[in-house]
Amino acid sequence: MTFLMLVLAQMQPLPATLVPFDSDEGHKLLASAAHKADFFPLVSHFTTQKTTAFCGVASSVMVLDSLDIDPPPVPDWAPFKAFTQDNVFDSKPEGGIDAAHVAKGGLTIEQLGALLTANGAQAKPVFADQSTVDAFRAQLKRNLDDPKDFLLIDFNRSELGQDMGAHWSPVAAYDEASDRVLVLDVARVRYPPYWASVDATFKAMNTTDLDSGKSRGWVVVTKAPSALARGTVPPLAHRLFKYAGGVGFGLFAFGALVGSLLTRWRMRKKA
Repeated sequence: MTFLMLVLAQMQPLPATLVPFDSDEGHKLLASAAHKADFFPLVSHFTTQKTTAFCGVASSVMVLDSLDIDPPPVPDWAPFKAFTQDNVFDSKPEGGIDAAHVAKGGLTIEQLGALLTANGAQAKPVFADQSTVDAFRAQLKRNLDDPKDFLLIDFNRSELGQDMGAHWSPVAAYDEASDRVLVLDVARVRYPPYWASVDATFKAMNTTDLDSGKSRGWVVVTKAPSALARGTVPPLAHRLFKYAGGVGFGLFAFGALVGSLLTRWRMRKKA
């Protein structure tokens, strides 16, 4: 049993119906895709989920870090700030959503929306059984033409020919000619990013989430009007900071050198 688990725990091969992003065909699809404004912001913040249940959390963090929202502090990175899979819960999302809750079974569409909202975003959920595949295509075009909004999908892997399990991931591009969408799978230890047909993706979303009893679907994410903007360091201030740091280091090095010379002089004088 242990051996079987070790075998299954390795990265799984993609079914033939999915096109690996890191392949010649995958590269060509990105080059030809007309709708890909979200690709570079998301790739710049590509995140691997920290546990098997944190796909929704990791997907949310990628989007939050890609939006112009002032992030919370990260003690280990002070004074720098960012959204992480830990501090997104500091905002106390409605419904008692915390890390322990997510660890038990992930996030439904409504719960993921609450997590995003608590962190300065607006989240508009769309249930697949209340929509159509054509409406999803239209949403992909609108969303992936605008770098200021993002789209997260909640789907059942088995409908894409993958190993079983529900999953969240962001989408980053849509190639209309092949009718394929680029899924940036946040379970990077399990599957690489891939291109899936829109029909198959919609079918995978049009399944029932047993935790909510509702259909899966997608969430459109934008910055909330009331959210503070991400702070930036002006070029002049950044240069002054660098110069000040260089001067400070120079003074420190000079002081250390003088201290070392004085110590040697005193030792020789005593001798």
